[in-house]
Amino acid sequence: MKTIIRHADGYPFITPANFGYMSGALKHVFDSTFLKISGSLSDDGSASGGSQDTRRRLYGLIVHGRYDTTGAVRSVEGIVGGLGWRRRGETVEAMGDVTQEDLDAAEDLGATLTVQLTD
Repeated sequence: MKTIIRHADGYPFITPANFGYMSGALKHVFDSTFLKISGSLSDDGSASGGSQDTRRRLYGLIVHGRYDTTGAVRSVEGIVGGLGWRRRGETVEAMGDVTQEDLDAAEDLGATLTVQLTD
């Protein structure tokens, strides 16, 4: 997994908001690869911006929640901040039943990442 992440040019993250946090599967990916893909921590344990290996990579984020997505968005942004990655496009936060508007926003985000990664 770390090889795939290390060599990718960008990352589209899609996760449900589970109990105010990202999915366990996405958290596992971050937990098992963070330090191996150049994430770094300050002396106090907070994210410190990463090394040059993957720094400044692009990512997009889509979160679906039944009632709230705030904690899930905050948790992902905190981790990718420790890697020094840059968000492209607006985070898509779908609440309740997924609507056509949510799907359109997700498609727009995917297109935004694609265009920026192919320039």
